[in-house]
This record gives sequence, structure tokens and C-alpha cells, in this order.
Amino acid sequence: MNHAKHAEPKESKVPQVIELLDELHQVVGAENQLLEAGLPASLAKTVERKTQLAGELDAWLEIMRRGELTDGSDPEDIAQLVARLQSLRVLMGENSLHIKRSMEATRRRIDGIMRALRNEPRQMGQYGAPIMPRRPSAGVGRPS
Repeated sequence: MNHAKHAEPKESKVPQVIELLDELHQVVGAENQLLEAGLPASLAKTVERKTQLAGELDAWLEIMRRGELTDGSDPEDIAQLVARLQSLRVLMGENSLHIKRSMEATRRRIDGIMRALRNEPRQMGQYGAPIMPRRPSAGVGRPS
């Protein structure tokens, strides 16, 4: 009776990474639409999730760099992985441009507000009340 243990084939993690890439693609695409519509980048609800997914992807990419991700993987899965990574790279490039434009638009808004504040005449009194011209009081400081 042979009791030698056979090495179990390792389950490929590539499908998990593809799933992650698909979700990240969806989140970044949604963020791009919000940015195209003029929403400031800092207000996009997608930022937190995108950051979380990007962190997960970084961890997988490190595993891939060590050659541990694709060992024994189906070549079709690897081809899909490469295609998803290339597609995400293009989408992230677009995302960077949208974020840059959003930041420039925010900067222009802030500059406009600051310019308006600097140019506004100082006609407001204490607590926002208009300053009224002072009238000399009768009998105070005047010869009768």
C-alpha cells in the first residue's frame, strides 16, 4: 500500500484578481463619470472604495512580482488578467486627468472667491451691520 502524499494542485488566485480588477474598473469608471459631470474630486463617493481596492491590488501585484500568482494558472486566465490590467491602466490614466482638471477647477473657484473678497469694499460694520455715517451729537464737543 502506497501512502505517499501527492502534492495537491494549487488553486489559481488569478480569478480573484480578475474579480478585483473588474470591481476597481467599475469604481474608477463611475468616478470618471462624476468628475466629468463637474463634481469635485474630494467629494466623489468612490474615493474611499477606490483607495481600498487599489491597496488590495498592490498586494496582489507584489505576489505576482514574486512569481507566485500565476504558477499553475490557466493560460486563458492569465491572458484575461493581462487584458484587465491593461484596460485598468488606460482607465486610471483618464482618471488622473479628470482629477487634475477637477483640482484645477476647484483652485479657480477658490481664487475667484478670494479675489472677490479682496475687491469687496469694506462697507460692513460690526457683526455685518452697514456702517452709517456719524452725525455730530448736538451739544457734545461744540460751542453753544
